[in-house]
Amino acid sequence: MIELAFLLFSLGVATAFLIGSLLLMQLGRRMGARHISARGEAAMRGLSATEGAVFALMGLVLAFAISGALQRYDDRKVLILQEANAIATAYDRADLLKGEAAQKLKEELKRYLQLRIELYKQPIEFSIRQGGAIYSAGHLDKIAKKKSDIWAFAVASCGGQTTTMPCTLLLPAINAVNETARLRSGANERHPPQIIYVMLFGLGLGGSLLAGFGMAAGYRSRVHMAIFAGALAFALFIVTDLEFPRLGIFRISHFDHFLTDLHARM
Repeated sequence: MIELAFLLFSLGVATAFLIGSLLLMQLGRRMGARHISARGEAAMRGLSATEGAVFALMGLVLAFAISGALQRYDDRKVLILQEANAIATAYDRADLLKGEAAQKLKEELKRYLQLRIELYKQPIEFSIRQGGAIYSAGHLDKIAKKKSDIWAFAVASCGGQTTTMPCTLLLPAINAVNETARLRSGANERHPPQIIYVMLFGLGLGGSLLAGFGMAAGYRSRVHMAIFAGALAFALFIVTDLEFPRLGIFRISHFDHFLTDLHARM
């Protein structure tokens, strides 16, 4: 289910751009018609270089925005796999401890994994003002406490070992579990500066105005106007959606099966 606040935000931005683009193309065409009537069609010949530069810059910014969004989308999927591997490694190395300590640590790691799985199954809010996803603060506190308990228990258990070899393997593995969790939390907040979106939005509207201005010398094609505005609005929607893969249409939740499969094997 798509989160309502994020859906309204992403569709609102795309719709605002679509309407603004169509209006500016119409305005640009009227401005171009007045320019031609005042100076003749010959005055339009030297403007193609300026239009081409603006369109090239708009395409460049759009390409970087889409490329970056796809890269961050793939990075988040890789981090899910890394977390599953880190927890599996720590779970296996828990057997290096003696007696009931090994079983106790395994149970704690399984509970920790369950909390991590439940975190992304809970409703996620979206703050339009902050431009980011908001996860359950209470659940994050539970995860933080469980991490602290696991680390404290592992350190205390290592103190009772007759050799340091088990702990030299176990403690780094548990530390890797904590590191991957922090990396996933950081990835959720990795987004380009908002000025990039403002720049893309502004360039798209500016390009619409120039496109309309250029149409004044020929026949006004409503099909071309609609496709131009619709393509840019759709691209802007896709970029926004990919930046929040837990809220929008294109999600990475199907990659969570690596965690659920691991939990089932524990």
